[in-house]
Amino acid sequence: MAKSKTSDEQIPSARGRRRSERHEEHALAEPARRPMSVGHVWVVGLACLLVGSFLNAPGIRKTALSQPVGWKRDVATELANPLYDVSHALLLDRLRVGLQEVIGRSGDDDLDLTLPSPTIDRTPSDASAPKPPPKRAFSPTNQARLWVGGDSLAISPGESVINQAVATQSIGILRTVDGHVATGLARPEVFNWPAYLASVVANSSPDAMVLTIGSNDDQTMTGEGGVGPVGSVEWQVEYRRRVGGLMDSVTGSGDVTLFWVGVPQMRNVPRYEERYKIINEIVKSEADLRPNRVYFVETAALLAGSDGGYADFKMRIDGTVIRLRAGDGVHFERAGADLIAGAVLAAMHQAFDLTSWQQATATTTTTTTTAPKKANPKPTNQKS
Repeated sequence: MAKSKTSDEQIPSARGRRRSERHEEHALAEPARRPMSVGHVWVVGLACLLVGSFLNAPGIRKTALSQPVGWKRDVATELANPLYDVSHALLLDRLRVGLQEVIGRSGDDDLDLTLPSPTIDRTPSDASAPKPPPKRAFSPTNQARLWVGGDSLAISPGESVINQAVATQSIGILRTVDGHVATGLARPEVFNWPAYLASVVANSSPDAMVLTIGSNDDQTMTGEGGVGPVGSVEWQVEYRRRVGGLMDSVTGSGDVTLFWVGVPQMRNVPRYEERYKIINEIVKSEADLRPNRVYFVETAALLAGSDGGYADFKMRIDGTVIRLRAGDGVHFERAGADLIAGAVLAAMHQAFDLTSWQQATATTTTTTTTAPKKANPKPTNQKS
């Protein structure tokens, strides 16, 4: 005869029955929760997106304007501009501005699309060229204040410029290389160089500024006076205005001398020949209109190979071969950067007197070491 099941297997315990009853009472006391409909989810999501867009409208507008020129940028700006206008009118953008001030990034969303025009008189004159002013003299006790910066092509040569400038002992460095990648004069909404350099001049009072820009300017220009396509007559007129305006805004006070480093030859020969040559010619011709204020530093011939064209390597006089250019065919290895720095320093020696203090020091040393000795006085205690 089979054994009967134990009481634990036949019926639930009293404690289990009480727990089950409590769960049933709780379920009856609270009505079942209804899930939010898909439509409500969309409404809430769109509302959050709209509020976020209004709060971040300045950044959205700047991002839209910073896109490559084309239909995508046009559509983005058409949507971003009215969004910003509403946000600004309702003061909704003030929260973002306040947060940026707290974290030390105030001004990140500012846009300045204005670019200065030249201020020099371009009317041809029959008068002979004025006599150049005497060179400003600098020394270890009165050093020239040097700023170095520009786009990505400024970084390696700029480091070499600083190293060679320090060696003169008569040039002091304001800061490390002030590089801003992928910038130039073509897109002021990305970075406004004239406005930025004006602030550098006002805040740091440099005597000399070494600027390398132009390699990112072979494109349709935006901002005030924006025009394209690159290389057209209209484009050249506008680019000349921007170059001359920057030069005058930096050197107009007469206290700053500008050294503008030209765009070097590149492995992409057609791009250099059809675009960068035009940029170099404009910059050089504008510099020539401002003698003793702006110096154009030529790099194309400096880095050229034996055939006058682009070269990755170059042979020194002693027969050793040095690598000039980076693998991308655009940027520089240290040897190439040092060559450019040497050309910049040569231009600075042309503009300034950086060595006469050495002659003065040598004269003082010579005078001190060769002065005749005084005769020994006669002893006063000698017997007669």
